[in-house]
Amino acid sequence: MMKPVRILGAAVVALAAPALLAAPAAADARGAVAQIETRLGDNTVLTFAVGSTGYDSYRRGDRYHRNLNPWGQTEWEVRELASDAVQACRQAVRQEARYLGYRDVDFDRDKRVRQTGPRGFYVTFDEVEFEGRHRDRDARVSCEVRRGDVVSLEGLPRPDKGKSYRRGW
Repeated sequence: MMKPVRILGAAVVALAAPALLAAPAAADARGAVAQIETRLGDNTVLTFAVGSTGYDSYRRGDRYHRNLNPWGQTEWEVRELASDAVQACRQAVRQEARYLGYRDVDFDRDKRVRQTGPRGFYVTFDEVEFEGRHRDRDARVSCEVRRGDVVSLEGLPRPDKGKSYRRGW
């Protein structure tokens, strides 16, 4: 009983081989569908269709199809890129704060990340605590990240350059 099924399967593959080779050449035009039919018997027809039925048009026209953003990225890709942008911004803030003379920087969890391009982000930390030698300062810090590099940093407070004590006279 198994032999007729194997013979039929081999016949289907043998008859479909020309269709597999000819279909990509016939479906060159945009939006065209190449369809090849092979008769296997009186009531049996093998149909093979290749072409564009609109499933590949989401990259060109309908950019929000299949959960893509305007730059053709999925939510997972955006999440990964945004995480990298936040880390680059935190590192730049820490580095600049050390250069200005602050001892430590503490980031609050409140942050906003806005995508400005395929690999560009604008990151805003609502509350960053800068610990100086004499007092602590809170500030809202924003930075712009492009292709993984911080290109601008705004909102860093300037430390006091005066003495550690103040005389009243």
